[in-house]
Amino acid sequence: MLDVIGAGATAVSDKDWHGVWLNSPECKDLANDIEKIHTEGRTRPPVGATVNTQFAASWLYQTRALFKRQHLAYWRDPTYLLSKLSLNIIGGLFIGFTFFKSKNTLQGSQDKLFVCLCSAQACCIR
Repeated sequence: MLDVIGAGATAVSDKDWHGVWLNSPECKDLANDIEKIHTEGRTRPPVGATVNTQFAASWLYQTRALFKRQHLAYWRDPTYLLSKLSLNIIGGLFIGFTFFKSKNTLQGSQDKLFVCLCSAQACCIR
């Protein structure tokens, strides 16, 4: 195809293909069709919006699509999912056994509260 229009290895053309298109009857027919579409469109009233919301889809639909896409990504990468699961289990056991059998003193209560905060932070980070 490139050799026919002169854009092949030789890059020589004896015709101006843009001029050939502009002088062709197909170009004139296409221009008439486009003008006809424009005139018909100008006679019709403008189409109003049926839904006046900020987003095209509802919040529930977007959430469902997001969860479906994320679960599909997890399903396709089982090594990531298993490493994330094992990291959470090992991290939870490490934090839990660090403060195992804390006394009911002021320091023990602070340690128990610290465990809760560490566990919450560990879950949010991963």
